[in-house]
Amino acid sequence: MKIKIDFLGGLDEIGKNMTLFEFDNEIIILDAGFEFPNAELLGIDRVLPDISYALQNKKKIKGIILSHGHADHIGGLKYFCKELGYPPIYATSLTIGIVKSELPTYISKEIKFKEVSLPSSIKIGKIKIDFLRVTHSIPDGMATVFHTPHGSIIHSGDFKVDLTPIDNRPIDLQGIANAGKDGVLLYLGDSTNADEPGFTPSEKTVGLKLEDLIRATSGRVIVATFSTNLHRVQQVFDIADKVNRKVLVDGRSMMNIIQVATELGYSKIPKRLMTNNQDSQRLQDKQLLILTTGTQGEPFSGLSKLARNRHDHLQLKKGDKVIISADPIPGNEASVTKNINNLIRRGADVVYRTEGIHASGHGSKEDLRLMMLLIKPKFFIPVHGEYRQMYAHCKIAHEIGIPEANTKICENGSVIGLDKNTMKQIGKVPAEPIYVDGRNVGDIGLSVINERKQLSREGVLNVVILLDMDKRKMKTLPLIETKGLISSDFSSNLYEKSSNGIKDIVNKWSKQHGKGTDLEIMVKGYLSGFFSSQVHRKPVIFVSVIES
Repeated sequence: MKIKIDFLGGLDEIGKNMTLFEFDNEIIILDAGFEFPNAELLGIDRVLPDISYALQNKKKIKGIILSHGHADHIGGLKYFCKELGYPPIYATSLTIGIVKSELPTYISKEIKFKEVSLPSSIKIGKIKIDFLRVTHSIPDGMATVFHTPHGSIIHSGDFKVDLTPIDNRPIDLQGIANAGKDGVLLYLGDSTNADEPGFTPSEKTVGLKLEDLIRATSGRVIVATFSTNLHRVQQVFDIADKVNRKVLVDGRSMMNIIQVATELGYSKIPKRLMTNNQDSQRLQDKQLLILTTGTQGEPFSGLSKLARNRHDHLQLKKGDKVIISADPIPGNEASVTKNINNLIRRGADVVYRTEGIHASGHGSKEDLRLMMLLIKPKFFIPVHGEYRQMYAHCKIAHEIGIPEANTKICENGSVIGLDKNTMKQIGKVPAEPIYVDGRNVGDIGLSVINERKQLSREGVLNVVILLDMDKRKMKTLPLIETKGLISSDFSSNLYEKSSNGIKDIVNKWSKQHGKGTDLEIMVKGYLSGFFSSQVHRKPVIFVSVIES
């Protein structure tokens, strides 16, 4: 059996996880996520993996496995599930529930969802696959074991070793150890916290710290966390019940996830604990807890709207305690800091980056070491992390005795060939990021983004020239308008100089009887040099010549 692994996303980044496992003429896809754009991607809403290789081979696709319900693993489905021919989706009950709640109905009804339990074994095409429970910040995370004639391939999914999880469903270390006894050819492991020492704390430790903070507060409490961190959400409700506070859930995404999880039995949230915007107005401050999103500085989240005083229903009060129960994802630090500054300006007491108010859903060094010791793989590839984190994960592998030659740091687009004796890169597939801008998917490339960057940095210069073609002269001085280039205090002198320069260019062009270089190109070249010398800027220049 020929084995190939194609990495379409999720390497040297946090997001758009998507990996293709090829067994002879069959393909099984693991995860189909998106990535939230960083501040450099101006105007972009989502970043998707390039699925062109999967589309070329869509007749081979036997199914999509979803490791858990986070957007960086499931969020791409609505953009390309139809293109892939609606392959069956294998996932747990909660993950399926979240997917269905987020997919348009016309897509959801076309998909054959195959619910899997943990642990369980199924066959997809020729391959037997085991699903094993791992603990993460959302219930029902799972590791995937592919059984091949050359040995098994294990993908950890996102995980940490939490032996006291909120839902009393700990990581299946026994099942993982059993898989290791059977002989593991290749292990692909979550690297997100590979450079963090020790074990990642249990989620229960967060509840203890949050309860102390909330009990000590006499006014309103606002807790911000990820909407999909259901264990954290459950603990917030449990604490509110203990301290006699009602919970106002702020945000559609948070409410949707709670509703799905409660209906499926993953959350136990009594309706008596919840309040709405109208009823919350009648509560005393000490009786109210607001649960919202926005830990990453997302501009349209509840917390960001509060920080900017742009919320439809809520306003900060002096003395409100705001607890940001999450760490910034790399790339979001500036947005998070801006929110914190604005919250403090408005009189809030903000608790952030304080020990105990957040526990990652990803394993640290010792979690990863334990997992690798149980699995004992012949080959190892780190996944789900930035380069520094994947490098640190490889070092852990070397420390426990896996030869350096048997580990490999891959990049998006890498194609790995595998048999019982060798692991090597055998090719590349397209893996450039695909940008979602409003309703446009893939229509925006780096050239457009670079233009947007130039517009934001350098400004715009627009020139309209009214030309008398009979006399080959300007009827009036050119109309010059700038945006984001110079302030009005300095504009009049520059406009006068540039107008005279344009007049000279038109006269020169007229003497050439309008032959040779177009007038628009001549004027644009002059203006580019003029403003570069005068204000050391290179604006985006538009020149319109109206002939009459």
